This record gives sequence, structure tokens and C-alpha cells, in this order.
Amino acid sequence: MALVAALVGGVGAMRARSLLRKPKPLGAHYRDAPTKVLIVGGGFGGIPVVKELVHALDGNQRVGVALLDRVSFTTFYPLVPRTISANVEIGHLAHSIRSIVRPLGVDFNQAEVEGVDFEAQEVHSNKGSFPYDYLVLAPGSRTAFFDTVGVREHAIELKGLREALQVRNTIIDRFEEAQWLRGEHEEGLLTFIFVGGGPTGVEGAASTHDLIFNVLKRDYPDVDFERVRIVLINSGKRILKEIDTSLSNTALHRLASENIEVMNNTRVAEIRSDAVVLSNGSTIPTCTTVWAAGVEPGPLVKGLDVPRDARGRIVVDRFMRVKDRPRVYAVGDCISIEDKPPLPALAQAAKQEGKIAGHNLAAEIVNSPLTPFRYRSLGQLVDLGTTSALTDILGVKLSGLLGEAVWRTVYLKELGYNLDRTQVLSDWAIDCIICPSVSKLYDDPPAP
Repeated sequence: MALVAALVGGVGAMRARSLLRKPKPLGAHYRDAPTKVLIVGGGFGGIPVVKELVHALDGNQRVGVALLDRVSFTTFYPLVPRTISANVEIGHLAHSIRSIVRPLGVDFNQAEVEGVDFEAQEVHSNKGSFPYDYLVLAPGSRTAFFDTVGVREHAIELKGLREALQVRNTIIDRFEEAQWLRGEHEEGLLTFIFVGGGPTGVEGAASTHDLIFNVLKRDYPDVDFERVRIVLINSGKRILKEIDTSLSNTALHRLASENIEVMNNTRVAEIRSDAVVLSNGSTIPTCTTVWAAGVEPGPLVKGLDVPRDARGRIVVDRFMRVKDRPRVYAVGDCISIEDKPPLPALAQAAKQEGKIAGHNLAAEIVNSPLTPFRYRSLGQLVDLGTTSALTDILGVKLSGLLGEAVWRTVYLKELGYNLDRTQVLSDWAIDCIICPSVSKLYDDPPAP
């Protein structure tokens, strides 16, 4: 209870600080403003651009800002894998973009951006064309399939909330079938394969274990849970290669203790409806494959007439400006900073890039000096299930229950926006006492 009380007090302090930092909204609408700023993408890169830009312009009456995104909400992606086990409510992770930017005097339009005419200074979309004087590209990334045969047809990509819900629904479907058949089923029915040894793959496998053994087991008495197999396939030498080796080894031991098989130095050659084929020619029978093997720039970036690196990412300078494209900035997973080593595709990197891009854009508008970008790693957090997490915050490394406590505290702070953190905290407290009830949910209406 002392921990809960401390966190509740922290929630109040967070809210008080956010009110004190509230920026003065812009005084001009995008369509009517003499100077138009257009931001493409409302994720971890685009939203910080908006907030820092508005803060720096301090109620400017001549600058109008608009944000375009294909969906009307922004997703807190670090917690997406945990929605598989229902330990995090989906409603806690999706926030209305309009409700975030409207108080700042920024316009929002839900539109699918299709291209940019840099000469005419126009962004083309399915809702028409949008003129700009300054442009910020923050479209994010998409799942990389590396030309693997069958992955698009037979695997679920663990990218967003819809996909996480699809993973949960699929697992429930498999247990429904196993319950009905009472053991008379193929071996692969209860085999669940995750491809990718990064945080998303590890967290997805751990959350799947929680769903199966902490939630579903009591509801399927005729299923032999000894036949459940969870496999994590990793192409590298070790999982979680971006974090400290000691923490990576801790994660490996944790997964092993839960009978989650980890296959390092293993590549997937083909995914079939009933099996995964490995590069050495062996196969693993399975009806459920989840793909979490990396990201790449989306089709919008690939179609832009801008300098790109070998991986197709937009090349920017140290001020976040796109090379050879005046008044155009870019941030997030889709960029590569000139003469700098690649940054990890993490929320903290995109947020830092967005903040400096917003600051420099405002400085360029008012003819002030620009500030070079310097990335500062704040650490890494990896969820290993309901009672364990890895945290490396500014060099302080924790795991187990203590790591879990820090993991929850950090993400409680980072959820942000207008979310009621007290509600999130109470939900987490209840989940510590009562196992969540999970049912199959449909995110699309049934056919008539």
C-alpha cells in the first residue's frame, strides 16, 4: 500500500507539473496563416515536434500548424505486447490526436499521405493537397519481412493494438479447438512461434505465456497444457542485443524457467499455414506464427525524392533537416543522421529527435540559431511477464520484481497526455489481486 500511495502522490505531482508547463496556443489556423507548417505523422516523433514548436513560438499569430495522420489516434507502442495477456487495457494505450493538439491551436486532419511535391511545396493525400512553407516528415515505420516466403500470408505481425488483439484472439481460437478435440489434434495446434529476438518478440512470447498459463488454463480442463510449446526464433547470437549482456542473460534464464524455447543463430526460410521452415531445412509444426523481426521505412518514404541511406531511410543533417530539401525536417524510425551511427528504433530516440526538430523549426522561422541534435540514451525497459521486467535506467540495472516495479513506474509517467494515471494505477493494483478475465474480441463488425 505504501508503494501505491507513493505512486498516487507521484501522479498528482505529474499533473501539477504538466499544468505549469502548459504552452500558449498558436493564434492562427493553418488554412489562414501567412506561414504554414505541416507535420506528417502523429506518433512518437510527430507529437513532440508539435509540442516543442508551439512552446517555442509562444502564441505566434502568424504561424499555423496542421498535423496529418492516417488514423485519428496515437499509440503507446512500448506496451502493445502486454495487451496480449490483457494485463494492460487497450484503452490506456490509444489517445485521440485531436484532443492532444487542439488545445495547442494546431489543426488535425485524418488523411493518408501519398506523396510530396517539394517544388510546389504541397503534400498529396487521399483528402486532397495541403500546401506548406515548412514540412516535418514523421511517418514512422512498418514491419520488415526481409522477403521471407509466406510471412505476409501466414504470420501475424506484432506492430500495433489491432495485431496484438489478433494474436490474443488466435490463441483463444487454438484452445477452443483443442478443448473440443480433447487431445485428438495435431502437435502444432498448441505451438506458438515468435520470430524476432528484440524487445517486441521477447515481450510477445512472455505475454503469451501469461495469457495461456495464468488466464486460459483454468477455463480449458480438457486441454493437455503439457503439449503447449512457445518458441522464440532469433537470427542473432543472443536475444535483446541492444541491452547489457547480463540483462540479456537474465531474460534468457527467465524465459527458460517458463519453458519458452529460444533458438539463437536461426533464420526463418518460409512460413506455411501449418509449419515454419528454418534455414537449415528443418521444420516446426505450428498453426500460429507471430512476426516481430524488425522495421523498415514505409512506402511513403520509399517514394519520396530525397537522399536515402542503404536501408532506405531519409538522410538528415545534425539539425534534423532533410539533405538538399530546404525547410523540410524529418524525425523518427524513418531517418538516418548524416555521419552518425544508426540510432535504435525506440520511442525515446524519436521523442528526442522530434523535440529538437520542433525547436529548430521555430528557430528557423524567427531567424534564430539552430541547435545540433545529441542523442542521450535513457536506458531500456523490457517486460518479461506479470512478475518480472528488465530495466537499465542511466546505468542502473534491475530485474525481477524490483525491475517490474520500476517498469510500471516509468511507463505510468510516460503514458502522458490526458490519460487518468490514477485509473491505470488502480487497474494494475486490481490485476495484482485478481487474474484478468479474457475473452475473444472482434475489432471488425461481423458480416451481415
